[in-house]
Amino acid sequence: MLRAVFARTLKPGVSYEQFTDAWAPLPNSGPYPAKASISRDVSDDRKVLTIVELDDVSLERFPAVASMLFRADAAGRIEQLIMSTELEGVYEQVLDGSALGEE
Repeated sequence: MLRAVFARTLKPGVSYEQFTDAWAPLPNSGPYPAKASISRDVSDDRKVLTIVELDDVSLERFPAVASMLFRADAAGRIEQLIMSTELEGVYEQVLDGSALGEE
């Protein structure tokens, strides 16, 4: 599994809801091709973490699907709301809970 991870700080006065609305696919843009989650920092609600999980995409296939994940329309909307991006990367899973006896 691959994960695209982004840790960002929102500009002062920007709400979590504004960010999630800007990130969400536009109506009629079709289904999003991966599982995605957005979380906020419990100690600083201006910090948000976005994780996009790609279950059946290998590292070799990632470049072919990347354009479907990173939409230009959302990037423009998001850029207006963020002060900084502290972390941005694509990670390959090397261990999961089942290897630790978790279900």
